[in-house]
Amino acid sequence: MLAPSRGRVHLEGMTTLRIRALALAGAALVLGAIAPAFAAPPHHDIDLTLDPAAGRLEAVDRLTLPAGAQSLHLDAALALHEVRAGDRSIPTIRQGDRLRLTVPEGGVVTIRYGGRLPGFTTGTGLTLDGEGAFLPGAGGWLPEPSPTGTEPPTWRLSVRVPSPYVAVATGRLVEEGRDAAGYRAVFEETRSVEEPSVFAGPWTVEERLADGLRLRLYRHTEQAGLGDGYLDLSRQAIAAAAARIGPYPFDGFSIVSVPPPVGLGFPGLTAIGRSVLPLPFIRSQSLTHEILHNWWGNGVRVGDGGNWAEGLTTYMADYAAARGRGADAARAMRLDWLRDYAALPAERDRPLTEFRAKVHDAAQIVGYGKAAMLFHMLEAEIGGAAFDAAIRSFWSGHAFREAGWSDLRLAFEAASSRDLRGLFAQWLERRGAPMLTLGDARSDARAHGEGVVLTLRQDADPPYALTVPVLVETAAGVEERAVRLDGREVTVRLPVGAPPRAVSVDPGFDLFRRLSPGEAPPILRDVTLRPGAERVVAAAGEAAEAARELAGRLMDAAARDADGSGSAAPLLLVGTDAAVGRELERRGLPPVPADVAGRGSARVWVTRTADGRTALVVSGADADALRALLRPLPHYGRQSWLVFEGTKATGRGVWEMGDSPLRRVVGR
Repeated sequence: MLAPSRGRVHLEGMTTLRIRALALAGAALVLGAIAPAFAAPPHHDIDLTLDPAAGRLEAVDRLTLPAGAQSLHLDAALALHEVRAGDRSIPTIRQGDRLRLTVPEGGVVTIRYGGRLPGFTTGTGLTLDGEGAFLPGAGGWLPEPSPTGTEPPTWRLSVRVPSPYVAVATGRLVEEGRDAAGYRAVFEETRSVEEPSVFAGPWTVEERLADGLRLRLYRHTEQAGLGDGYLDLSRQAIAAAAARIGPYPFDGFSIVSVPPPVGLGFPGLTAIGRSVLPLPFIRSQSLTHEILHNWWGNGVRVGDGGNWAEGLTTYMADYAAARGRGADAARAMRLDWLRDYAALPAERDRPLTEFRAKVHDAAQIVGYGKAAMLFHMLEAEIGGAAFDAAIRSFWSGHAFREAGWSDLRLAFEAASSRDLRGLFAQWLERRGAPMLTLGDARSDARAHGEGVVLTLRQDADPPYALTVPVLVETAAGVEERAVRLDGREVTVRLPVGAPPRAVSVDPGFDLFRRLSPGEAPPILRDVTLRPGAERVVAAAGEAAEAARELAGRLMDAAARDADGSGSAAPLLLVGTDAAVGRELERRGLPPVPADVAGRGSARVWVTRTADGRTALVVSGADADALRALLRPLPHYGRQSWLVFEGTKATGRGVWEMGDSPLRRVVGR
């Protein structure tokens, strides 16, 4: 749910706001600004006053820049009051959100500006209203040099808000206090991490000091009782990650409740939607993910060549938590990643080197799931000790610098004394994945012992270099083997200690691959990711409006209204119970499955017809039942069926599959 630093969208790199900043840098060149190469990062010394109730901010920024012509970005909604150097006014040309000026020798200009900003929305732009404030770094509220040079700025920020508001920013908390005018706090960052992000709200602050760190929860009134759980987990997650990677890179960690239903990551801080903060999965999974981003994405910034930080964070946070719950939970997460990939249309697949941020589900499947599987395969290839040594070396060598996939590869090569160029190249630079086929498989007893002969094939051009896990079930137990498959096909004899009974190829889903037919049950994403899927609304009046809105919310790709042409495209059918039932019958689709029939206020399921067409059906009691699904249902793309009572999923699951085509009985 949460996202890395330097612009955020996942709801969880290089992410959206940072990409926007780079685009604006290009615009500055079009305007003809001179773009000096900064010998040192810019420095901001900011006095910021926020009045959320009035929607206004006023700021004075004493900005240190190289002397000469400069172009700065400042949101067009903010009025420029004054630009001066010492006592002298500096002529400034403003064109929309661009300021052009000449910085005198000495390099310090004072910029005074202010104005009204829009209120909170579901987006992640500048927001300031009675609910509070959200001013993201690189968001335009702070005059930013463009191009930004090679390093983010250092800064000191004094922020003041009236009662009953409290303010918090990224960076180290230097001082805070209240007086008759309200609350004031000072934050600073003396390293090149990123631009400051500022938040304000009518919060209660809960604090815990642990291992020299200041841990805080900025919560709304109704969230009483959450503090102990969040602060305890923060302490534990930081300690565990520090033990594996290296010292925590910031002075503390803050969890901030914000109005939009989002999850956003920043250096030393995560902002979580007020409505989702109490949900158990936020504490159990999302919070740890955000804490790891303080090393990967915030501590080591993402350089050119693709965003490696999301995959590494997913592997070291989300997957590590699953592995801590046991082998079955870890296997289930790997299978989830492969099911997601099975649902991804080939035309929406991309190499990992092209992944920048989660802007839609298709990007997440590659940038999070495939990348995490790469790290899983890498750890299996070089061993846990070498993997952890490489992680520690990568952190110590690149903290507060930019790094790319090539830097990671070099760290893993040094720790393992292995040439890993081929392994990284095939998983980073290619789109697609191999599909495995189990050909011949038979027992083979010889004078020198029992064995099993099998033939493995892969469908990939060119072939991948794979180490394929194989389990052989014998009369005495299960034996693990590995088969090297570097070409399209290999036939091997595997010796075993007892008569073999069956053989299974990659039963733990340890390889990133396309699942074979029979391994991948239908899930919601089989329809929601498909461009050109057909949409049918089976409802009338107010319920039809709700059904159309829900259909639009569900689809991650463009859909079209069904035209009755007999298309084999995936089908999305949304409507009220009776109308959905009639539509199922009219289209020759299977009836409501027994797992969901008669349950809850709404039912959701995926089915496949005899001719292979996939259909996603959403059936609600009425308009209210359909509207209740607008927020929760898009988050359940990995499920085959769900039952809802209002907004709460009271049942969910994945359809059972038959015997795997990669398992074969071989006993005599």
